[in-house]
Amino acid sequence: MQFTAEVGKVLQMMIHSVYKNEDIFLRELISNASDACEKLRYTLLEEGKVEDNLEINISTDHKNNTLIIEDNGIGMSREELINNLGSIATSGTQKFIEQLKSATNMIGQFGVGFYSSFMVAENVAVHSSNGEKTYVWKSDGQDGFSVDESDITLKRGTRIVLKLKESKVEFLERYKIQHLVKTYSDHILFPINFIDSEEKVRLNKEDAIWVKSPNTVSEAEYESFYSHIYYMPGKPFAIIHNNIEGNVSYKSLLFIPNDKPYDLLHPQAKSRVKLFIKRVFITDEESGLLPSYLRFVKGIVDSDDLPLNVSRETLQNNSIVNKIKKSLVSKILSSLEKKKNEDTEGFSAFWSNFGDVIKEGLCQGALEEKERLLDLCVFHNLQDKMISLEEYIKNMKDGQNEIYYITGHSNLHSLKNSPHLDGFKKRGIDVLLLNGHVDDFWVNVINQYKNHPLRSVTSSSIDLDGIQKLDSEVVRANNDDETLINYLKGFLDKKVKDVQISTKLISEPACLSIQEGHMSPRMENILAEQKHIVSRSLKILEINPNHQVIKKLLKFCNNGEDEKAARIAGLIFGQACLLENEPISDIVGFVHNINEAIVSYD
Repeated sequence: MQFTAEVGKVLQMMIHSVYKNEDIFLRELISNASDACEKLRYTLLEEGKVEDNLEINISTDHKNNTLIIEDNGIGMSREELINNLGSIATSGTQKFIEQLKSATNMIGQFGVGFYSSFMVAENVAVHSSNGEKTYVWKSDGQDGFSVDESDITLKRGTRIVLKLKESKVEFLERYKIQHLVKTYSDHILFPINFIDSEEKVRLNKEDAIWVKSPNTVSEAEYESFYSHIYYMPGKPFAIIHNNIEGNVSYKSLLFIPNDKPYDLLHPQAKSRVKLFIKRVFITDEESGLLPSYLRFVKGIVDSDDLPLNVSRETLQNNSIVNKIKKSLVSKILSSLEKKKNEDTEGFSAFWSNFGDVIKEGLCQGALEEKERLLDLCVFHNLQDKMISLEEYIKNMKDGQNEIYYITGHSNLHSLKNSPHLDGFKKRGIDVLLLNGHVDDFWVNVINQYKNHPLRSVTSSSIDLDGIQKLDSEVVRANNDDETLINYLKGFLDKKVKDVQISTKLISEPACLSIQEGHMSPRMENILAEQKHIVSRSLKILEINPNHQVIKKLLKFCNNGEDEKAARIAGLIFGQACLLENEPISDIVGFVHNINEAIVSYD
C-alpha cells in the first residue's frame, strides 16, 4: 500500500520537524503498549475475568541493531493494523494536516505518536495478534507500508521491532533505555521490563503516589516524595493533594516549600510542576499550569483527558489547561489562606521567603485572584510589625478612610525615617512600609482594597489636618506662607511643578511630593535607568514653615537679603532631592552653598 506523494512529504515533515526531542519515541511506544494492556484489562473485566500478568518488555539485538518493545495487551487484527497504522495513508493529506494543527489527544493511540519511531529507525515492523492470527505491518516511513501474515506467532499482544539507524545505536544501550523509562514512563501502571540474556529487570516504579486517595498516604510517604522531586530534605510548608472529578478531571500533588530556591528571583526561573497524562511524563517546562508568581510550587499534575498538540512539547492557549490552571491556583491560595489563619509563625517565615514573588501576581491575573492575593499579603508597618490590609483597616483613626503606604529603600530603617512620615507618626496614623522589589509596580495596578483607597504618603494632596489637627504654639502671619511660596516658585522656576505648605513635615524643612495619580519617584528612577522614559516629571516642593531653616529663609526674604535667601533656597531644594534620590542639576553649586553656609555659621 503506497503513500501518495503529498502524504509522503507530510510524513517526512512530521518525522523530522514536528518533534523537538527524538528521545520521546520510546515514551510514545510505551504509552501505546500501556494503552493496549489497559484495553485488554477492561475487556476482560466486562467478561468477568481478571488478567494479572499484563506487562511491557523491552529487549535489544546489538548484532542486528534492533530495539524491540513488546506488550501482551489487546493486540490488533489485520484490519486494525491497516486502519490504525495506515491512517496517514488513508485519511488524505488535507485531513492529516488539519490533524497536525489541531490539539487532538494522541496519548495511548497508534498513529502520529507511533510515527515518531522513524526519527531513530530506518524501518519498523509491527507484529500483532488479537488472539487469532498474527499479522505484521512493515514500513520504512517513505514509500508506503505492507501488511502480511507474520512469521512469528503471538498469543496476544504487539511486538514492535525497530531497525535503528547507524547514528542512533545509542538507544540499544541499557543505561539509555533505563534513563528514558525513568524520565518519561516511571509511573506507567504496568511493569516495564528489560530482558537481557534471559534476565528480566523491572525498570519502572509503577506506584504513583498522586493517584492514591490522600487519606491512604502517610506523612513519611509525602516527605519522601517531596525530597525526591524537590531535592531538599525535611518537610514542606504545605501539601496539596487532590483528585478532581467533573468537567475537567485531573489528579495533583503539589508542595509549597519551606526554603527558598536559589533561582527564585532569576528572570528565567520557570514553573516546577511536572505534567503527566495517564502517568506518562510530558513536560516540566512552559506547561502553563501555574502563573509565574507561584513558580516556587513543585509537584505533579496528571490528566487523563487533556488534549495536546501533536508534538506534546508545547501547550498553547488550551481551554482545558486554563481550567486546570484556575483550579490549581484556587487550591494553592486556599491552602495558604488556611496556613495564614492557623500557623502565624510558619506563615511569617513563608512570607519572608516568597512574599515578593507572590506580590508579582498583583500585577497579573484575574481580579478575583488579585483580591485573594491582597488578603494574603502582609506588610511592615510603623510599629515594626507585619500586618494585613484587614488589620490596617481595623486600626484606622477616626476620620481616616485611606490606606497609606510608602515605597522605597530596601533598608526598612531608612524608609521608616522618611520625612514624609513625620506628620503620620505625630498623629498616630499607621503607614505600610513597602520595601519589596515589586511594590512600586503593583501599587500602580491596585488602587483600593475593600473600598479603601491606597494612597502613597508622597502624594502632595494629603491633608492630615483633616484627620487630626496638631496643636501648635507657633503663630504665623497670614502672609508668611504666601511670601515663602512666591519666593520659592520664582527661585526654582521650572525645577518644580509647584510649592505647597505641608501638613506632613515635622522634623524636616522640605520634601518632594508627586501629583495625585503620578508614579512614585522610585518607579520613575527604575524606568529612567532602563531608558523607558526620557525625563522625570517635575515634583511638588512641600515646605514646613515651622522649621528653623524655613524661618531663616523667610527672614532673609523679608529683609531683602537676596544672596542669603538664594543660598538657603538652593540648600532646601537640594536636600529634598537627595532624600528622594532625585538628581541635582547643579551639584557643584549645591556643594558651594553648603560650604558657604558652614563658613557663615555663627
